[in-house]
Amino acid sequence: MTSASRPRAALVHRAVLRPWPVSRPRLRIFLFHHAGGSHHLYRDWGPLFPADWEVVLMEAPGRGVSPGRRGCADLGELTDLFAREIQPWTDRPYAFFGHSMGGLVCHELTRRLRSRGQQGPVWLGLSAWTADPRWRGANRGSGRHLLDDDELRAFLRRVGGTPQEILQSRTLWRLFSTAIRHDLQLMDTCDPDVYTPVDDLPHSVFGGTQDTLLPADALMAWALGRPRLTGLHLYAGDHFYLRPHRQKVVRQITAHVLAALPKGVDSSRSVGGGAAR
Repeated sequence: MTSASRPRAALVHRAVLRPWPVSRPRLRIFLFHHAGGSHHLYRDWGPLFPADWEVVLMEAPGRGVSPGRRGCADLGELTDLFAREIQPWTDRPYAFFGHSMGGLVCHELTRRLRSRGQQGPVWLGLSAWTADPRWRGANRGSGRHLLDDDELRAFLRRVGGTPQEILQSRTLWRLFSTAIRHDLQLMDTCDPDVYTPVDDLPHSVFGGTQDTLLPADALMAWALGRPRLTGLHLYAGDHFYLRPHRQKVVRQITAHVLAALPKGVDSSRSVGGGAAR
């Protein structure tokens, strides 16, 4: 795609959201949300990154800014969609960070891009997810998308992260339940090959010490066996530990990405929150 045809001015381009556009950024960081979630998970992250980075929020169809788009319950279909839609924004070094289902999605997207001969990200951040098939979907592939409404609500209460008003409102639940079932089906039914680690790529692992879906010891056991591990970070908290710790998480992401940048890309600038965009 030529520079003239790139939708540079678009702040929302289907699955790609650019709330903090940067002209000629040094790097782009793509953030991927959890099951049942949307770009709102990262709505206040942008100003925490260096000012010359562009923070891009990815959003699966059927929610958020595109509630009318058909949802997707197949990992291959979703990653192919994302691969097409991020293409205009991969003209400079970039990195991926994904939380829970977002970890699965950006890990598989990385594998697919590289299998097609594309450069792929310079760094991969996996949060509350592991490429260990024993922990498929962070719950051993238990068929959660088949739970009835009461069972699914109870599961989401245990996990945390879903606002009570959604769980208690018939109207909001009807809107939300379609997206969460699509996402859980995507995680529960994906091909086991997606758990093949991308071991030649610098990556870091993040998690909560009280996560009931993915115990910290399981996360540590898998992470410490990775040859290109750039960091293992555990925080006090449950599956959604990153909400109260977002500033620390962003600082660590920034440091690891800077260290992973290829030679010739300036990584000498300060780490941490940037100036106003």
